[in-house]
Amino acid sequence: MTGINALCGVGILSIPYAVREGGWFGIGILLIFAVFSFYTGLLLRYCLDSDPELETYPDIGQAAFGTTGRIAILVCFPVDL
Repeated sequence: MTGINALCGVGILSIPYAVREGGWFGIGILLIFAVFSFYTGLLLRYCLDSDPELETYPDIGQAAFGTTGRIAILVCFPVDL
């Protein structure tokens, strides 16, 4: 809980500085990335709800791209299986 609290605090305190430095353009970029992140979360939720056996990112990679997707994700983000 302390780690999550620290990360949230850093994010909350850094946004005003980023807006000051980036101006209106920075706010626009921030909103675009917020929309992309939200949409990605919706896609992940839809994918995980489509098959009850999907539990991890490698499972999602395999469902989307076959064995190649699973291997690519395992290479980029190694996990203990």
